[in-house]
Order: sequence, then C-alpha cells, then structure tokens
Amino acid sequence: MNFRAFFVAAISAAAMLLQAQTKAVAADSGAENAGGLEEIVVTARKKSEDILKTPVSVSALTSEDIQVRGIVTLNDLANSTPGININTVNSGRSDRSFQSISLRGFTPSVTASTLTASFIDGVPVSSPTALNSITDPERIEILKGPQSAYFGRNTFAGAVNVVNKLPGKEFGGDVSAVAGTRKNTDFKLSLEGPLFGDWLSFRLTGRSYGKNGSYLNGANNSQTLGDQSTNTGTLLLVLKPTENFSAKFFGLLTHDDDGPSAQGMLSAYELRANNGVTNIPALSGNSLGTLILPSASNCTLNGYASGNSAAEARVIRPFVCGAVPSLIAPYSPAQNTVQDSLLRSVLADPAYRVISPSDGAKGYGLVRGYAHLHLNLDYELPELGLTLSSLTGLNDEYFSELADLDNYDNSLIRNPANPTGANINLRTSWDFPFVVEGRRRDFSQELRAAYDQKGAFSGLIGYSHLLTKTSGDLVNVNSQIINGAPRIASTTNAPAKVVTDGVFFSANYRFTDQFKLSAEGRYQADKVYGYTGGLGLTIAANNQFGLTSGTFAPLTNFLSKKYTNFLPRVIFQWDVNPDMMAYASYSKGVNVGISSFNTSFLAGSSVVAAAAAALGLKVTLDPEKITNYELGFKAKFLDGRLRAQLAFYRANWDDQLNNRSAFVQDFCAVGCTNNIQIVTGVANSGEAVVQGIELDVLAAPVNDLRINFAAAMNDSNIHKFSDPGTSKYSGVIDSGFSGHQLPATSKYSMNLGAQYGRPIASVKDGSWFVRGDVSWKDKQYLDAANLTWINSRTQVNVRGGFSKGALSLEAFANNLFNDKNYVGLFSNTPLVPNFAISATLGYVNVALPELRTVGVKATYKF
Repeated sequence: MNFRAFFVAAISAAAMLLQAQTKAVAADSGAENAGGLEEIVVTARKKSEDILKTPVSVSALTSEDIQVRGIVTLNDLANSTPGININTVNSGRSDRSFQSISLRGFTPSVTASTLTASFIDGVPVSSPTALNSITDPERIEILKGPQSAYFGRNTFAGAVNVVNKLPGKEFGGDVSAVAGTRKNTDFKLSLEGPLFGDWLSFRLTGRSYGKNGSYLNGANNSQTLGDQSTNTGTLLLVLKPTENFSAKFFGLLTHDDDGPSAQGMLSAYELRANNGVTNIPALSGNSLGTLILPSASNCTLNGYASGNSAAEARVIRPFVCGAVPSLIAPYSPAQNTVQDSLLRSVLADPAYRVISPSDGAKGYGLVRGYAHLHLNLDYELPELGLTLSSLTGLNDEYFSELADLDNYDNSLIRNPANPTGANINLRTSWDFPFVVEGRRRDFSQELRAAYDQKGAFSGLIGYSHLLTKTSGDLVNVNSQIINGAPRIASTTNAPAKVVTDGVFFSANYRFTDQFKLSAEGRYQADKVYGYTGGLGLTIAANNQFGLTSGTFAPLTNFLSKKYTNFLPRVIFQWDVNPDMMAYASYSKGVNVGISSFNTSFLAGSSVVAAAAAALGLKVTLDPEKITNYELGFKAKFLDGRLRAQLAFYRANWDDQLNNRSAFVQDFCAVGCTNNIQIVTGVANSGEAVVQGIELDVLAAPVNDLRINFAAAMNDSNIHKFSDPGTSKYSGVIDSGFSGHQLPATSKYSMNLGAQYGRPIASVKDGSWFVRGDVSWKDKQYLDAANLTWINSRTQVNVRGGFSKGALSLEAFANNLFNDKNYVGLFSNTPLVPNFAISATLGYVNVALPELRTVGVKATYKF
C-alpha cells in the first residue's frame, strides 16, 4: 500500500469537505441527530468547551474510546494517535524508567528534558508513565503545539492531560479481568457513589497488571525479556457542600516491578571470546576464540578522529547503515543476568545506592514507585461571572534499575583482572552491569480567576508555582566485581533543582457573531540551581569554564541562574457558520529545565575536564525556544454524522539542546590502572524547522457503525546541528547535517478504526460488536546523520464481544499479524575489557515490540 499517496488523498478530501458549505449541514446544530456523534468536551483552555469550538489542535480519547480500543499503555496511546512516538531506549537500556513523548516530531535529545508535559486534571505530573495508572479515565486530551500560556513549563511541543471520571450519584462500580498469552493478566476494580448525600462522593480504583515478555534471553533461555508488573490504587473524593463550591481530592499510588528490558543490539564489530575484535584495522585478521557476537556491519564510514573539527584526521570505521536488519540469533537479544554473591553484596550496601536496597532493584530489571496527590478547588460567583480556582499538586517518584549495559553475552570472555580465577573476590568472566537510580519530587500550585458573563468579553488571570528536585546516581558495578576497584562512599551525582513562577492571562473578545480574538500570555521566571556531587567540589581560579573559584561541601548549591521569558499566544477565530470554524494562531514556547546546567564533569580529574572542554561543553546553557504558526479548520457535516479537524503548522526550534558524550581513560585513586569514565553533557547545538499537517475524522455513516481516521505528516528540516560523537563515526559534521530530519520520530503516521455493533434481537438487553484498528508509523532515524533507521511498522488490533445486561465478554488479538519491526533505536558504544572500541559509537540499540497477544476480557458492572 502506498501510504504516502493515501495520506495525501485523505488530506485533500478533508480539505474539500471543510471548504464546502454543504446544504446538508443544519442551520442550527444545537441538537444532534439520533444517529449523530456525541459532543466531545475538552479543557484545553482551562474550561469545558466543545472540541470543535476550541481553536487549538487537540485530539481526545473518551472513556469509551479507551475501552473499545484496548488502550492500556503509553505505546497503545501512541498507536491510536498519529504524530506521537514514545521513545524508551536510551543509554543502553529500554524500559519504563525512561519514557519520552515525542509530539509533532519534537524529540528531546536530552534524557532529562521534557518537551511534552503530562497532567492529571490539569495538575502537572513528574512522569508520563503516571498517565497509565489512571483506571478508566473520563478522557485523555492531547494538546498539540506550545501550551505555555495555560499549562506552563515543559509544554514546549504540547501537553497530555488525563481527566478523571467523576463519581456517579448512585453506588456502583465494575470489575474486569483479562487473561492472555504469555501470562498477560489485568485485573481492575472500581467503586463509586455518595458518602454523605450530594455533599461528598467517592471513586476508588485498583489495578493489578502483569505480563511475560515476548523474547527469550539468549544468554539465559529460561528467562524472558520484557516482563512487566504494575499494581496501582487511586482515590477521588468530590466535596460539594453548596451549588457554587466544589473540591476534588485525588491520590494515586503505583508500583512497578519489571524484568530485564526487551531490547537487542547489532554491533558493527565482531567480538570473540579471547577478547579479540576482528574488524579494527590494527587487529585485522584476529579470528581466534569462540565467536560471541558477529558483526552486523554493512558499510564503512570515513569518520573523524574525535569529531570536533573538519581539520582532523579521517578514520575508516565499520557501521550499520540503512534499515537496521533483524537481530542475529542467538547472539541477540542476550543479556547477562547472573546474580552471584558478588553482585548481591554490592546491591545490599546502602553506601552505593540513592534508593535504599530494601526499596530498589534486587536483581536485573526495574523497580519504581510513584505517588501523586492533588487538590482542585472551584468557587463560582455567578452574579459576577467569576470562577475562582486553586490547583495544588505533589509528586514523588523513584526508580531503581540494574541493567546489563554491554547488551551481549560475554560470559566466555575472561576477566583480565582475574584470568585464572584465583581471586575469589572477583568474577572470572568479564561483564558490565550498571545500577541506574533516580528520584524526582515536585510541588505545584496554581491560582486563577476566570470571568465569563456570556457577553462579548471573557478572560482569566492566574499565578503558578512549580518546584522540582531530582537526584540520581550511576553505580558502576563492573568496577567492583570485575576490577576490584573500591567505590568511595557518597560519590552521588549532583542533584538538581528548578523553581518556576509564572503569571498568566487570557483575554477573549468577540467582535461579531463570526469573529473572535484571543490574546494569551505567560510571564515565566525559571531559577535553576547547580549542586555539587557527593564528594564536594573545588573550583580552581582561572578555570576554563569561567566559574567563581572556591571549595564547596558535598551536595550543596554553588551556582544559580534565573531565566525570564514572556510566552504569548494570539488566536484569531472565524465561525463560518454554527457548524464550521477556522482559526489562525501564533505562539511561543520555552524549555527551561533540569538539563539547563552541566555540572557532572566538574568534580572529575583534569583529564575529565579537558575532555568536557573538547566536547564544547559549558556549565550554563540557554533555554530552547519555539515559535509556532498554525492554521486550523473544524467542522461537522451531515447532521452531525461527520466531524473533522484539520491543522497546518510551522515551528522554528532554536537553541536546541543535544547530548554530547565521550569515553575517556582516567586513573583510579586506588586499585586499578584503567578506569573508563563517561564524560557527558548538553550543548545548545541545534536549530530546526518543524512543520506538518494533522487530520482527525469521526464518522457515523449509519446508526450502528463508527469510523475514526487520523493522519499526520510531521516533517522536519535541520538547519544547524553539531555533535562530536555523531561526527566521529559518520563523517558528517556541522553544516553537513543541514536538510536532514530529526531522529526518533516518524514523518508520516496514521490510524484507522471501525466498529460495528447491533442489539441481539432474541436476547433481552443483549448486544454484540466487532472492531478493528490499524496503526501505521513511518521509519525513524537513528540520529541527525540520517544514515541509519528502523523501518515503518503496521500494527493491527481486532476485538469483538457481546454483552447481556451488566455482563460483557470479549476476545482480542493485538498485533494480529505479528509485526516484528523495531519500535525505537539508539546509538551506543561497544564495551569490551580493554575498551579498545568504546570511544566510538559502534552499535545500534533497538527496542523490541510486543508480539501478537491474544486474550479474553470479562467485565461486570453493578
């Protein structure tokens, strides 16, 4: 199927529909036809509005959509929404500790950066994964384009807001159970109803979800990769003592316990059990020892010695070019997950951990806990047309993961530090396990007053505060169980802190029945704090980073900087007729966050400092900026049986933040001779133009048939980019990146779903339905060089079932045709005992999809 031709044809057809003011549209559409589509209400502008009357590009999935499409995870949400990619692979691991939302092609290059923010009931949450923990929400709203005026920090590319379902007026609930292949289970329970008449009501939910992974571990065939387990509980209390006042308290607790992640690797270098690497020029011809990892290289690239300058010497290196091929079984996926006494002793020592050993990972895999609380207060003064609101939120999240960062079975490689096995305190084989841990806490407060007297003018004004604190650490288990190098206690990485205060407003004026102008804006002040690590910090006079000299105690603040920005959005709205509207908007956004400082390399040796300077790293950074222009059309036709949204946008992305890293050989203080350090940081090294078209159509051509179609073209054009790591292997440098596409996102994507159901004539209160969904996403590039990519993938989900009264049964098959194409990719450096090839990107890390899953679901409502 020619998807691009199909995409263009669909866009053209929708444009003609939107331009035609057909007589089939009723002059007054205040009421829908019996067979029409129900109105979808969203809160994209902090008030309830019909989605077709909201001059913002927004997609919404209702509670019914979520249920019938079987949306359970963030990846399910992305499949149902063109223009969204979920990236989970980074730094040698692919799991739920790192889930980054790429919206409209805006892919954050920095792990700690968030370009698409997440909210529950309009209150910010610290992790997009928390969105999965809401059991049966009222709807999910996906707001596209900068949303700074209303939603504040980190809404650079857009926002995802999950809206809770309010309790019913009568006691009731439902219970459901799912059983599927690979031990897929999902048990849900919800209870709701009044506690004290109409004054106080509640909604309580619980969920226990688990599954085995789709792939066997090549290094341990009794283990699957991709196991996941989640337990979640939520409580919503709604207090309404008077007609004009309401209070909503929501609390969420969730705990994840996952196994090793579903990922694989394709190395450009062949590795053998005698520690040999066969396709490095200096070692060519070395074919001794058992093959443990074949080369997947299909090209050689004329790269640079270090990638910092085009004047450097050129070096020919192997790589994986073009579409990433299939994994080479049984060599990948393979992870060493042996948990011997040496490993257990390191994990049990709290001096090495950010998260206590009792709460953190006790073996390979991920453990995470998340707590969220918020309180929303609303007080209406109808005689004045005012609504006063307060939103208060708390988040506390931690994750702890033990990962096999080398990503191949190296159990046959002898440990150079213990080749004979005489030292019982060291492993005999070489390995590279790493513990990655982090914690994030934040507090938010928003106060606002909204005015709306149903006249020509409406508006709001408000204040917001957001405090974010993070801490984390990398525990190099390899240095202890392989090299015998003692880890000095309290070498914790530097924590981070950002305080954001903002004043925002909206003024809307309707000049005539057809024309309306909205002026919005936020004055935002971000103060970023830099901290020392666990060993403290001494900054020498006349240092190369321009910092004030001095000696600073461990984990203390030694630097701060304040960023101030005004972020406007202006919207011109034209109501063509009661059923059709068009809008044009101009908006700006800014991304100031945890990654605005580089401090990790400051506590290193002179070797580390020199490597950071060679990478072009600075301590303070400029915030990323976006200027967005958008045209949109929204309409309904055929007496409400057809609803369509169409948006065109163009955005300039300036001062883009990009990761830079290098492996350098330093010297340990005690006990070893070759301590490999990862020097990493962020630089303002990119500019790009991102533009696209988005289409969303809902149709009910007959009473029993519902069709949804959505498509997006998210194009990008790099104007400026610089990354020594990419230039070093690829040979593409500076202006050579110009014209390329941004990585880790799909240019084209679409989703098509159809559902048909009828009552069962012979069964009282009986009905049946069948549904099919097709999701297609275009290829994704590895990096800005655009030399390597993963192919497009098509996922087909089908389900069907019947219900009688309160009981319903259904069967489903997800990924029906078992599409095995990868869902994400990341470049990395091969790890070998002498680190001979670890200074260059030499392998591709791929995230593996969940394979075909078949199951049944039973639901009972009471």
